Amino acid sequence: MHKRDYLVKQFEEFGKVMAVLLGLKKDGNFPEYLDLINESVKKYTQTELEFVESIEDDQLITILTDEKKLNDEQLKMLADLMYEKAEYYLNKSQELEATHCYKKAYSIYLFLKENATLTYSLDMHYKIEVLSKMV
Repeated sequence: MHKRDYLVKQFEEFGKVMAVLLGLKKDGNFPEYLDLINESVKKYTQTELEFVESIEDDQLITILTDEKKLNDEQLKMLADLMYEKAEYYLNKSQELEATHCYKKAYSIYLFLKENATLTYSLDMHYKIEVLSKMV
């Protein structure tokens, strides 16, 4: 029961982080937006965003699940944050970097859709649909 309570609390907290990110993006406060993305990746996945960005696409899921031991919840959070990092790059007209992050987010979402024990969410469905047309 304690693990379930912890996960619920973590998801609620992460939802608040995503809301703050949305506000920062809407306000155009991109330095703070990027800082919060980086901090959140560290906090929720115990890894560095730059490390995730450096992983070859064909090795992404293996490294995240086998080496980094990320669970489904952490993978979902990471995918959401990679999506937001792509949005950051897009705003900075760094289209190649944005596409790179979108691809990683898409790969993680597809993996979760096929393999995860998470409840399939409308948010994830929407992002898979949008990303399938972009990558």
